[in-house]
Amino acid sequence: MKKKLVACLLLSMCFSLLFVGESASARNGYEYIEQTENEEVIRISEEISEIYPICPELIQAQIFYESSNRRTIVSECGDVGYMQVNPKWQSERMENLGVIDLTDGYSNILVGYDLLYELFKKYGEVELVLMAYNEGEGIAVRKYNSGQVSDYARNIMELSEKLERKHGK
Repeated sequence: MKKKLVACLLLSMCFSLLFVGESASARNGYEYIEQTENEEVIRISEEISEIYPICPELIQAQIFYESSNRRTIVSECGDVGYMQVNPKWQSERMENLGVIDLTDGYSNILVGYDLLYELFKKYGEVELVLMAYNEGEGIAVRKYNSGQVSDYARNIMELSEKLERKHGK
């Protein structure tokens, strides 16, 4: 629980830096947040956050950007579900977690959380973790080490911060 709290506090500190100089109306505006929220995603991410010390709002934001909260969507590359997990690359992780069906919301989010947790243990930096999840570790590390942060990572972090504020965190 302490690790989860520390991770949330660190994320909050990082996110607060993004909003320096932003207008009060922009900081308080939640017009589009209602569209990003999905009750099943919220419930599952809150539940799994008890297992993995990652803020559920970060996962909720990532799910919105990965799949627009669509549980059964399959990409052209074969990425499946909420967190766009690729069974080809995550088959061992799925087996270890007892996951068979990636269109099952809980199973999909569990696999995504597990992968993110592994990346957090390895890299520690939120931006780099999100980039590695999205682009692959090699590309993400090269970009991050040269000072680049992807729009994907920035967008997820921004939405996560807004969701945290909305949820009173």
